[in-house]
Amino acid sequence: MARKPSETLTGREAEVMDAVWQLGLATAEQVRAALPEPLHDSTVRTLLRVLGAKGYLRHEARGKAYVYTAAIGRQKAQRHALRSILARFFGGSAEDLVLRLIEDERITPDQLDELRRNAPAARGRGPRRSPRTRKRKQEGERP
Repeated sequence: MARKPSETLTGREAEVMDAVWQLGLATAEQVRAALPEPLHDSTVRTLLRVLGAKGYLRHEARGKAYVYTAAIGRQKAQRHALRSILARFFGGSAEDLVLRLIEDERITPDQLDELRRNAPAARGRGPRRSPRTRKRKQEGERP
């Protein structure tokens, strides 16, 4: 039985999407030229077809070539990937993810403080509560 294709992006698919997001509209050859590592033409076309099936790309025929454009933005794809990682590896806990980043020295406490200061302004609203905090608040507990 064939494996169901993943809704999240593989490493190669992410590279192709990065190229499409940067180019805006692109043919398969333009995408191929924009990739950090050279791939065979048929490999790029297969990746473009898979990304279309996953809903990440749209295409239209222009002459003999297809022109590709992103069907979803980079932020939406990032959000989707992050939710998948949180669900699969961290039991849905953003706090556990951040703790892992701190423990693995991927983010310093100073960087975390800077993110905390800038996050409400970046979102254009006040601080967002985590699902755990929202649940505790709904149940009348203190966060």
